[in-house]
Amino acid sequence: MAEDLQYLMERIQKDAVDKAETEAAAIIARAKDKAAEIVKAAEAEASAKLEKADKDAEAFTERSERTLEQSARDLLLSVGKNLEKMIMDLLNLQVEKSLDESTVKQMLLTLAKNYSSDIEVDFSDADARKLSSFVMGEFAKQLSAGVKVESDKGVKFGFRVKLDGGHVTHEFTEAAMADALSALLRPQLSRVVNAAAQAK
Repeated sequence: MAEDLQYLMERIQKDAVDKAETEAAAIIARAKDKAAEIVKAAEAEASAKLEKADKDAEAFTERSERTLEQSARDLLLSVGKNLEKMIMDLLNLQVEKSLDESTVKQMLLTLAKNYSSDIEVDFSDADARKLSSFVMGEFAKQLSAGVKVESDKGVKFGFRVKLDGGHVTHEFTEAAMADALSALLRPQLSRVVNAAAQAK
């Protein structure tokens, strides 16, 4: 009977151990499954965050590139405008220097050959005083028509010729000449700025 009791105890112990091992294995399996789910969820979350970060970085890069391109365009436009202003200032200065008294006299004599009606010549105050006798003398003889000299505050250098009672005006002022010359220069200046823009 002692053997039966021993056997029974061993059997109970073995059943208890087997049951405990089975339960432990089930707990471990559930824990592994739960851990796998947690890892999978964490990996999915990390992947989503990484994908979002990549998209955000890409969007930021695109915005930065667009901003840089716009800044470059703005800079080129600014440089172009400043260059154009500088050229216009130089052009105005050169035209002013070129419109000295002898040049104006030559221009007027050339024009006298082409006009056949009474005209008015407008000068700056200073030029009107200097050139009045020339216009009323030599120029009037060449013109073979009536001439009148006026001073005009709108004329700094050069002169303005008015025909047909002021209805027709021919500008030979520094501003008109500079504008005419700059119209010739603008396409070339534009090409230079565009070439610089294309070189980026």
